Amino acid sequence: MKVFYDHQIFCEQSFGGISRYFYELIKGSNEWGLFTSIYEVKFSNNIYSQILQPDNNWLTNARFKGKKDLVRMINLLNTKLKTTHTQFDIFHPTYFHQSAIKNKRNKPMFITVFDMIDEKYHRDKQKFSKLIKHRERVIKSANHIITISENTKKDLIEHFNIDPIKVTSIHLASSLNVNNAVNLELDDKANPFILYIGNRSGIHKNFDNYLKSIMIIAEEDRNLQFVFGGGGEFTEAEKKVFQKSGIKERIIYKPIRNDNDLIMLYKQASMLIYPSLYEGFGLPLVEAFSCGLPCATSRGSCLEEIGGNAVAYFDPLDPSDIATVSMKLLQNKFERENLVKIGNERATLFTWKNTVFKTNQLYNDFLT
Repeated sequence: MKVFYDHQIFCEQSFGGISRYFYELIKGSNEWGLFTSIYEVKFSNNIYSQILQPDNNWLTNARFKGKKDLVRMINLLNTKLKTTHTQFDIFHPTYFHQSAIKNKRNKPMFITVFDMIDEKYHRDKQKFSKLIKHRERVIKSANHIITISENTKKDLIEHFNIDPIKVTSIHLASSLNVNNAVNLELDDKANPFILYIGNRSGIHKNFDNYLKSIMIIAEEDRNLQFVFGGGGEFTEAEKKVFQKSGIKERIIYKPIRNDNDLIMLYKQASMLIYPSLYEGFGLPLVEAFSCGLPCATSRGSCLEEIGGNAVAYFDPLDPSDIATVSMKLLQNKFERENLVKIGNERATLFTWKNTVFKTNQLYNDFLT
C-alpha cells in the first residue's frame, strides 16, 4: 500500500504542530514496515522535511521578498507532476489547499482535521470566510476523515453535516523524549513558577480570564512567578496589561527553540495551568504528563477526554475558580504526587506508535 503525502504543511511550518504529525506518520511507517510513504518536496525550511529529504534545503539560507510564495509555487507544481506520474493507493494531503481535490487523481483521499476553531470562533470574520469555505470543500471531497479527538469528531459532524461513518478519531501523541534530553540541569534555587504553554491569541485561549486568575494567585503566594513558554514575545498590548496588573515583574517569557527547552520548562515548573475554552487535542497535557508535571485545566472541549482523572478541573470562565483549583493543587503535596502518578500512566495511552498503527489499519480497512 502506497500513501502519497503532499507538500502543503511543510511549506507553512518550520517546526512542530501539524508538520510533526505527518512527519511521525511517515517516519513510523518506515520504522515499523507498514505502508509505503511517498513524500517528495522540492524545498522546505521545515526541520522534519529536511530529515526526511536532506537534499531539499537548497533555499534554506536565502533571504528575499516573495520567497515563501515562490516555495509554495515550486512545490505545488512538483506535487501536481508527481501525483500525475506516480502510482499510489491513497492520497493524504497535509492541509486544505484546493489543489488537493485534483491531485488525488481519482484515488481515495484522506484528510486530517485538527480542530474546528475557525468554524466555531471566526466564522463571522470576513478574513476567515475564504479559508473556512476551502476547508469545507476539501473535507467534503475526502473519502474518509481523521480527527484527533472524539470532541473534534463531534464538532465536525455537527458543523458540516458529515456522515459519522466517514469519520474516525485517532489521538495524537507527545514527541518529547525525556530520557534523551541533554544538559538538563534544573535550578533548585529558582523561584517556583506556574507554567502557561503556547499561543495566547484567540478567544479560545481564554487569556483574559487566565490573567485575572493569576493576579488572584499572586496575592495568595507572593513568591510565585508566572512563566509563559513559547507563543512569541509579549506584544506591546500585553506589556501594557501586565504593567497595570501589578505583577509585571513576576511575569516571564521563555522562548521554546527545541524539545529540550520545552522539557526544561515542564520539569522546572510547579504546575501547568491550561485554561483554553477549546482545543482540538490539548497536547500540552500529555507533554506535562510525560514530564511529571501536575496540571489544572478547563472543563469542556476535548480536555476532559485527554486529561481523564489525571488533572484538576476548573470553570474556565470563572477566574476565581481557576485560582482556587490551582491554589488547592499547589498547596496539596499528596494530590500533586497522585496526579503525577496517574499522569505518567495516562501518558502511555498516547504514543506515536499507537497513532501510526491505527492510521495504517484505517488505510487498510478502506482499501479492502
